[in-house]
Amino acid sequence: MICLKFCTICERKSQGMHFGVSSCRACAAFFRRRAGSDLIEKSCMSSRCGVDFFICKPCRLKKCYKVGMDERKFQHDRDVISSTRIPRSFDKFVGRPQFVHFCDPDAPTTSKFIDLSFLVQKGEQLIKSGPSWSPHSNKGPLHRLANFHNVFEKMPRNMATNSTFSSGDCSDCWEYYFLTTATWLTNFDEFQKLSHPIKMKILFGIWHMWGRMDKLASTALARRRSQLSTKSEIAQSNGLFLDVDKLELDVTWLCNYSLEEVEFFIDGFRNWDLMETVQMFIDLDPTPIELNYMLAQMSFYYAGNRFQGGILEIMERFQQVLSDDLHHYYVNERNMSNYSGRLCRLMKINNAVQESVRKRRPKTEIAKTLNIFTAEFSHPEIFFDTGF
Repeated sequence: MICLKFCTICERKSQGMHFGVSSCRACAAFFRRRAGSDLIEKSCMSSRCGVDFFICKPCRLKKCYKVGMDERKFQHDRDVISSTRIPRSFDKFVGRPQFVHFCDPDAPTTSKFIDLSFLVQKGEQLIKSGPSWSPHSNKGPLHRLANFHNVFEKMPRNMATNSTFSSGDCSDCWEYYFLTTATWLTNFDEFQKLSHPIKMKILFGIWHMWGRMDKLASTALARRRSQLSTKSEIAQSNGLFLDVDKLELDVTWLCNYSLEEVEFFIDGFRNWDLMETVQMFIDLDPTPIELNYMLAQMSFYYAGNRFQGGILEIMERFQQVLSDDLHHYYVNERNMSNYSGRLCRLMKINNAVQESVRKRRPKTEIAKTLNIFTAEFSHPEIFFDTGF
């Protein structure tokens, strides 16, 4: 099984073992330069070191020693290297992303095992650490959510267009939406009051719904900016364009059939079911506050219906808190005493996204019955209602 880790010093992507620990090349080079220097005797250079700013040099060197870096493992007077080619890191060699790993299971089978352990671990770290900053703490919850996720400012104007979509591209999307949703949730105070298992269950349930709405908002914004050349193109807020009519999709990791045989069952391929809703979104032109209300209301409504019980009660309370805040926003900030018409248009879009998920369920059930998709997930509950 492929197990790619994070740098134990800076928590960025690890690039192998250096001086006895898993680290990136930058931290390894820093330790090589600074090991044995008087920097170890100096105190922290900032009271907010590692919180609002990057870790300072003294703290970085101390952490190198703390996690086990050993200067005795320096290599001196080595033989002349026969090749000047820098060896590729393991993730580059196998062509796999850093959080999600595709590998063959030990048992002889034609299926692929998809290990999401490190993705889940990173999501847990984000949930436990909470928001990295507290902007406008005197503002309501929708303002705090909008401060973190404002697609109108976040989405770049220069975006890349993918003509092919591999397993790595697919897992990159999973990573982006799973981790972005996790961080977004930490900016909601009511969510922070929940126990950790409940938080993770909610994250597992809503990340893909959050991603659907984000794609819808990003596509509408890209059309408004005239960034899309055809109506078959969709956009993502991480800076990616996809032409669903021309996209070449690699399905070898997913099943044992050709693309033509299984494209009917793949969500968002050849015929994105929210394409007609994009124009509704453009006509509505929601503000960042309204967009984050749409993201939250749709996600929490879906989680309540899916899990029922205690989570349903929590989700209804969340929706009530956000509805009250939206009312305050309309009345006090936009001077709209009668906003029912706009709210109806907003909810019509949310209902369209919910309906698109319900319509896909029969296709998913047929695919499961016929055992079309052979990929196995380490955390299958994450992919409920995603089409896999």
